[in-house]
Amino acid sequence: MVAAKTERLLNLVICLLYTRRPLTRAQIRTSVAAYAATTSDEAFERMFERDKEELRELGIPLVTEQIDTLFEDEPGYRIDRREYAVPELRLAPN
Repeated sequence: MVAAKTERLLNLVICLLYTRRPLTRAQIRTSVAAYAATTSDEAFERMFERDKEELRELGIPLVTEQIDTLFEDEPGYRIDRREYAVPELRLAPN
């Protein structure tokens, strides 16, 4: 069960990190296999809400944006690559 959750979260991060535009919930559901396999809309919504919260707790910069100004009720999701990137490490001899 833990491995399945870890795989789902990793797939969600990959999906949201490498998109060029914010994705709707429906697009995310079809892109992440574990979400596509859910049996109901309610199960997907609960799982997705828990996963979003967990990513934020882990410090992953999950961004929620409006996709279309005419339809403000449809948010899109993505991960800000600049905020997610690890800063350059500099090593010095001892």
